[in-house]
Amino acid sequence: MNLMNRRNLKISVITVLIVLTSLTEVRSQFSVNSPYSRYGLGSINSGLNQTNVSLGGTGYAFARNSEVNFLNPASFNAIEQQSFVFNMGFNMSWENYKTSSSSSDAFVGSVSNISLAFPVYKGLKLGLSLTPFTDINYSATDTVRSFVNYMKSFTGKGGLDKFTVSASYGLIDKENDRLAVGVNASYFFGNIYRSTGLTFLTDSESSSGILGDTTGFLDNTTEINYNVSSFGFDFGIQYFRKLTNGNNLGFGAVFTPSYSLNADKRQIFYTSYRYGGSQYLQDTLSYNNENAKIKMPMKIGFGVSFERPNKLFVETDFTYTQWSKFDMETGNNNELKDNFTVNAGLEYIPDLSSTLYYKKIAYRVGMHFDNGFVYLNGKRISDYGISFGTALPIKKLGTRINLSFQYGKRGTVDNNLAKEDYFRIGLSISAKDRWFVKRKYL
Repeated sequence: MNLMNRRNLKISVITVLIVLTSLTEVRSQFSVNSPYSRYGLGSINSGLNQTNVSLGGTGYAFARNSEVNFLNPASFNAIEQQSFVFNMGFNMSWENYKTSSSSSDAFVGSVSNISLAFPVYKGLKLGLSLTPFTDINYSATDTVRSFVNYMKSFTGKGGLDKFTVSASYGLIDKENDRLAVGVNASYFFGNIYRSTGLTFLTDSESSSGILGDTTGFLDNTTEINYNVSSFGFDFGIQYFRKLTNGNNLGFGAVFTPSYSLNADKRQIFYTSYRYGGSQYLQDTLSYNNENAKIKMPMKIGFGVSFERPNKLFVETDFTYTQWSKFDMETGNNNELKDNFTVNAGLEYIPDLSSTLYYKKIAYRVGMHFDNGFVYLNGKRISDYGISFGTALPIKKLGTRINLSFQYGKRGTVDNNLAKEDYFRIGLSISAKDRWFVKRKYL
């Protein structure tokens, strides 16, 4: 084994160790604290890198030899032979939650993705990534006043991570035509905890919010815990055509068939009472441990892009997801609706050959609109926002520091709902290196 291959082996081992040691870090740092994470699988993370984010969330018709793009697995066909691309990103998010009567703020910091891509044999390219997939973190109460006063409480926490192996193969690779297909094989793992409680109140407790001793009725709680460990697949295709003036026209499509996530489901129902300011278990009425399946929705998306190489790039994507078919045995399926999203982005480079650094920077801007898959009190919980960012080249060819900034709104304060305003800053390093190049001198 020559010196270069030994070096590449060390890089591979180090990369794998980084991925493995980050499995717990990704989940522990990622916490959205959103009231809407109560529905479905929680708040969905689309697996975007900072380039995708600053381009408005686009990526179906995007493929470059120095970028890792998991929105469409066919994009890995652009990775050059004898090259290796690594990307690691971080997010910081400031979020404000408002209702008609209250407001709160939250700050979140997380690892957004760890990914790499490399060629295997001729037209076959592979990619690996680790990303947070969903996050659940909510706590809510609802007080009911009638001939018996009681309070319903809802709590949830946890979420799923996703480790993905991608493969892309080039069917056509000519000077003016490129056609590639790809597949993402994803392993989902994590824990989802949900709790529903019923607490009986006295008249004074209803107004003051202070819980005293139990009088007459026992409180009860239902806890459900899903331990998920399962696989899923999605597919992609890309076609790029070089026009007579040297510009490129691109088309991309992705398809995720409906599939089921296997889970170990544990459910417990118990009663309790309050005395002297403490809660005590009275009796466990039922305990079940069984296998469960979480039915995931079908998704289809397509995108169109136009590129003037090293100058201008524009893309628009459309996505439809059949969330009405989602099933998690939680009883809130009627609150999920099919939804669509529209994403658009633009990148501009003033002059890549200039001696002035600021003219070599890629400037990006984008927007997104999601009509919302959660439907509450006669309202869809829509999400829309704008984004912008830059790609800062460094001296080493093909390596960039990507910055993204995103501002958006989700939900509404109408009909007793909550509105989220968020501002997110992202940073990632995209590094490209040469692999398997035999040195002339050792």
